[in-house]
Amino acid sequence: MRRVQAQLIPQFALYGDSNLSQQPSLVHIEDIADRSRDHDWVIKPHRHTRLFQILLLINGSLQVKLDDQQHPLQGNWAVSIPPGCVHGFEFPADTQGIVLSVEASLLNTATQQFQSLASLFEQAHTVSFVEQDVLFAQFKNYLDLIRQELKQAYTGHEAILSWLVSTLLITLWRQLQYSNTQIHQNPKSSQNFHQFRQALEQHYREQWDVQTYANTLHMSVSSLNRLCQEKAGNSAKALIQERVLLEAKRRLIYTQDSLERIAEYLGFKDPAYFSRFFKNLAGVPPSDYRKAKYLEMGTS
Repeated sequence: MRRVQAQLIPQFALYGDSNLSQQPSLVHIEDIADRSRDHDWVIKPHRHTRLFQILLLINGSLQVKLDDQQHPLQGNWAVSIPPGCVHGFEFPADTQGIVLSVEASLLNTATQQFQSLASLFEQAHTVSFVEQDVLFAQFKNYLDLIRQELKQAYTGHEAILSWLVSTLLITLWRQLQYSNTQIHQNPKSSQNFHQFRQALEQHYREQWDVQTYANTLHMSVSSLNRLCQEKAGNSAKALIQERVLLEAKRRLIYTQDSLERIAEYLGFKDPAYFSRFFKNLAGVPPSDYRKAKYLEMGTS
């Protein structure tokens, strides 16, 4: 059987734009067809280092890959993709929709004004809309206003864009809340959880234990665990392990690194312990996981 070679995860400014030093402006908007048509309606898995993206699917269908998960979507959906998340899309020809890309630095203002928005930047989300919903109409309207603003050069251009992006994100957050996701209204706990997520993103390769994270956040282990249970439905230790597992899966699928090199990259001194860790969480050894994903990629 033909073996599919794993490749390094491409990192783009926008998909297909290989020069990372030439990022787009703070905000970029385009129709799905503008870029996808030139790639036969297939956007292969890749990630962005500094871009937050929102894709809006309008009354269509879509196969979206978010890290190692596949999501078949049908109808009206928004997909939010934080920086660093590996993602890819397969569209039917002539799919209708919009892709918004926002430079991550612009999001700081939004989160300062409304701290609960931090939930959107911690992981990818798929959000369903009903066409008759008021929030769906508002969401599309804000995207249209952003498109119109980008065509103008009036005074206060960046301030208006920042306001429109913030309003769009709040609308998306409202729809997530309405859909009974795990986003809560307590600003203080949301801020604390966001700080934990930030610390986890910075230090997961250093094999920090729960106590170290708790010390960094100036809280007790029990308080950190209660916070994680409230916000994510799991313990702090489980979230730490999930983040390490996610990166292990990314490197198994998208690189040709040996298991020893992946183990070292993730802070494991013993490759055998890394293999046991992976099997305990994923249910299969890392080598079997990689083979299965190679076969899956080869037949897709």
